[in-house]
Amino acid sequence: MAFARENVNFENIKREADVEMLVKNMVQTNNMIAHLKDEQFEMRNEIKMRDETISKLEDDIRKDKRWNMLWQNSLDDSITKTQISVFVVGFINIIFAYLIGN
Repeated sequence: MAFARENVNFENIKREADVEMLVKNMVQTNNMIAHLKDEQFEMRNEIKMRDETISKLEDDIRKDKRWNMLWQNSLDDSITKTQISVFVVGFINIIFAYLIGN
């Protein structure tokens, strides 16, 4: 009754409380959005770093493949030279064995 005599309007109080609650919710929502944007930025940086690492690894793989091909070609050349040398030495041994035998 005292409130009625004082002309206290409960609807205005309720509206003010609702507005205050909405403002608090908006502030919390804005803080959450800012936090999520920060996380999104960090994730983009991590993805960028991962992509750079993958690119470097792919370059290393290409270099290793090139090196392996050069190494294999060198080994093939060495094997061919060794086979020719063994054939020549074997042929010379056969000729000497034939000449010594006669």
